[in-house]
Amino acid sequence: MRDGTHKRGIRIYRAADSEDLIDTNFMRLSKPPARLTSASPATLKLLTREPDGFSLVHCWFKENYPLGRHTHDVDCMYYVISGSAIMGSQTLFPGDSFFVPAGSPYKYTSGPEGVEVLEIRHGVDQFDVQPQNDAGHAEKRDAAVATNQESWARQSKSPTFAANPNVLA
Repeated sequence: MRDGTHKRGIRIYRAADSEDLIDTNFMRLSKPPARLTSASPATLKLLTREPDGFSLVHCWFKENYPLGRHTHDVDCMYYVISGSAIMGSQTLFPGDSFFVPAGSPYKYTSGPEGVEVLEIRHGVDQFDVQPQNDAGHAEKRDAAVATNQESWARQSKSPTFAANPNVLA
């Protein structure tokens, strides 16, 4: 937006000021998820949302969580900042990235140490999440919850946010 109301220049965004993605209107879901708790397997934070459609989302999936097969209606670039993600026969580590075009189904499982990824989008005001048919996913998810729930409850911050003295929760 370059209509005079948007001032050009450097802007700083603090992790401590990020919002839970679910509390914003940025992500549209066909079915709203259960409210996240301390034992939840994921934390999703909207870090940046520029008027011209640039956005940055921080996703932390705790250890061994199988993210179900789904699509988005916009392109997205992902960058792994900690942990690992297993996509089929590929394991992605910090510094690796992947691109998912709009409408392309994908899924991954966070590694034994969890995974943190940055989601980078451009030119969008909102994006959607459309679950895809994923045979056996509910069983894998339920098994991961049963196995990891106590460990997940002890983890309140991602490794990146834990390293930032200004992030309280």
